[in-house]
Amino acid sequence: TSVNDHQAHPATLVANGVPHLPGLLVSYDFSPIAVRHHGGRDNLLVFISSLVSIVGGVFVTVGLLTSCLVHSAKAVAKKVD
Repeated sequence: TSVNDHQAHPATLVANGVPHLPGLLVSYDFSPIAVRHHGGRDNLLVFISSLVSIVGGVFVTVGLLTSCLVHSAKAVAKKVD
């Protein structure tokens, strides 16, 4: 890593015809310290529990969306009448 120190005065830049203003560019390089991957299988009960929770979440989400659409359609129909 290197650090450079530069100074520029706006009056000098304008006198030399530099069209750009001074700025600051900061860049970071992120790298992971350690990555651990544990490959394995869960038991059947964990799989079934996860599957049931996903299916239940889908049903709840679809139910909420359907309810919102039905109430919106009723409100629009009431305004039209």
